[in-house]
Amino acid sequence: MNNLSLKKLSITVVVASLVSNFVFAHNDVTKALPKVAEPTSSFSQLVTDYDADKSNTLSAKELAENVKLTKVFDQLDVNGDKEINEKEFNQYLVYIKKSLL
Repeated sequence: MNNLSLKKLSITVVVASLVSNFVFAHNDVTKALPKVAEPTSSFSQLVTDYDADKSNTLSAKELAENVKLTKVFDQLDVNGDKEINEKEFNQYLVYIKKSLL
């Protein structure tokens, strides 16, 4: 009798797990998650935060408060004009992404 109960219990658990998979298989998880607005361009945000002379480029002086960008400024400034533009910034991001792969 005890073996029969364990067998019934095991079958019940397996059936319940299969049924729950079918019941929840079509739930769209994205509907339950809150929508987050698309972030603005990283460079656009940097210009907003640091571009004191409104040139739409960033100089080492303007980025002096940002220790991380100051450390990599020379790598960002591809053309050597002592200013970082959006194209140079995006090229650097592509380089960083590739180095992580």
